[in-house]
Amino acid sequence: MVVRTPQQFKEMQDIDVKTEHRVTKIDPKEKRIEVHNLSKSETQWFSYDKLIVATGARSRCLNLPGSNAKNIFTLKDLQDGIRIREYVDENKPKQVAILGGGFIALEMCEAFRLRDIETLVFCRRDLPAGNLEREISERILKELQKNGIYFLTHHEPIAFKMNSNGEAISFETNKAEYPVDMVLMAIGVIPNVEMAKEAGFELGRTGAIKTDFTQMTNLADIYAAGDCCEVFNLVSQDWVYTPLGDIANKQGRVAGENAAGGKATFSGVVGSAAFKVFELEVAFTGLGTQTARGYGFDVDSQIIEAESKVGYMPGSKRMLVKLIFDRKNGRLLGAQMVGKEGVARRINALAVALHQRMTIDEVARLDFAYAPPFSAPFDPILIAAEQAAKKIRK
Repeated sequence: MVVRTPQQFKEMQDIDVKTEHRVTKIDPKEKRIEVHNLSKSETQWFSYDKLIVATGARSRCLNLPGSNAKNIFTLKDLQDGIRIREYVDENKPKQVAILGGGFIALEMCEAFRLRDIETLVFCRRDLPAGNLEREISERILKELQKNGIYFLTHHEPIAFKMNSNGEAISFETNKAEYPVDMVLMAIGVIPNVEMAKEAGFELGRTGAIKTDFTQMTNLADIYAAGDCCEVFNLVSQDWVYTPLGDIANKQGRVAGENAAGGKATFSGVVGSAAFKVFELEVAFTGLGTQTARGYGFDVDSQIIEAESKVGYMPGSKRMLVKLIFDRKNGRLLGAQMVGKEGVARRINALAVALHQRMTIDEVARLDFAYAPPFSAPFDPILIAAEQAAKKIRK
């Protein structure tokens, strides 16, 4: 996960990377930043011609009694992962409580179960991955239960009870109190914008830094990229907060090129992602039904089940495909899939369709590659699109 060391940056590209330095203030009028050298406890100012702010995001934490216990963790970066692994190796916990039902929580269920740790997931909603369609979330829940995960619904956290060593030994919710050996808070992230806000950066409606399509902020010669800023959604035509690594990389390339005198743009995203829950692949792109309705679309949907490849081929698995579209013009608005094979890659075809503003009928006519080891003559995407197109023709 460490792509390059500071020494490699210097040797390969003549870039000086200053580790153990914390930027504490941005002065856009004088075009300088205040930097604290942590190893020497010294503070100095650095001037700039162009500045790129890529301060990222931090894990959201609950401010509850006992939430500072030393066996309560978040997972945002490599160091978090190392701390969790070291704690498991040294203390051998038998039971872990996970707070939240999002992607990090779901992926960590598998990691903990592989270490034979009893895993309880506490969620405020009735299903995991609450931003996905119910049909998809229900499949995820079945996979969790099949693998021995206890998914506890409609729980509001109240407090953690600690022992004399400063470790949480129980977790209290609005329903009951549960013994715990370890806790993982996986309840989302917050953009790191406090310093930017103090310097006069304009923030968007989401609370993240607002930029244009060149990643320029409202302040002269200052760009922003990554999890600290917003991104434009091409389907909803709205600025949203979508803190994902691939988006951050694309924004960073554009900001860097423009800061160096180039003319690059990043037009936006359609909201594509994939993740794994034990043996399940889950993938989605575009808008869900509720979000699409909120943006004023005349929403309809089509859901189908199909084989990942020709049924007589070894290893063929059933998958669920749901397409969301606009009844008025047939335009594809989003898609979600779940299955044990062939899901994560297939979603990319529908992401392309969203970028091109294709209709359901156009998707149904796409010429996909066919071979029995990979797909049936009619790919699950084409089957779903054809069934959806029938609704519009009626």
